[in-house]
Amino acid sequence: MRVPPGVHRADLGDGSRAVLVTHNCTWQWMNSATERIWAAALSGTLPELADQLRGEGMPGDADRIVTTTVQELTRAGLLTDSGPGAPELPTPMPSATTPATPCGKPGRAVRVRAWVGLALALAMMRLPLHARMRLLDCLRVLPPAPPAVVASAAAAVPLIRPTWWPGRIACMEVSLATVLTVALHGRRAHWVLGARRLPNEAHAWVWTPAGAHGLTERDADDPRRPWTAVAAAPPIHPHE
Repeated sequence: MRVPPGVHRADLGDGSRAVLVTHNCTWQWMNSATERIWAAALSGTLPELADQLRGEGMPGDADRIVTTTVQELTRAGLLTDSGPGAPELPTPMPSATTPATPCGKPGRAVRVRAWVGLALALAMMRLPLHARMRLLDCLRVLPPAPPAVVASAAAAVPLIRPTWWPGRIACMEVSLATVLTVALHGRRAHWVLGARRLPNEAHAWVWTPAGAHGLTERDADDPRRPWTAVAAAPPIHPHE
């Protein structure tokens, strides 16, 4: 079996994992036992894992639990026995939650770009998530944005958010608009989708090597249940 394209995962700590399927824009939170079954399905070692689980004292019928879990993972889009895919679990992406330094009130030119960036973001939000991420992947050809450019864009987008807009303008829209505002400046920032546990939550923010924007107020990072980056567009590479 294989992992279909567009599946991303991260370790949230305390045995909890978050998995994002960009093809259908769904989140899954799983424990370490489920991930062990997922990995065994990919390596073809499910019978051996069932024996291990029995030896570890798993309550109930280990074979039935393993079989049922594999079926659920397949229905959730995390496993496939045909088509393209990877033979192993997705590699977690680098950390992307260190807060960046905010800026003061942005200038008029930045606010004008933010209007355009927000309009583009609201249009892009009508596309499936995987299509949005493919479009943002094109930004990888741009040079990294200086910290001041990202900070001013991150400050401008909330200021120009229209109160009359009938639809949603929340973290995904604001962070996407910020990335596009930076792109209109000819520079690259990264759109990050992440999660945390207990209670399970998903969030979106902006990242550059200078730090993250969008992890403040009620969405501030909490050391007891920190945000963890799960997917990013363009992808974040370890050397950045």
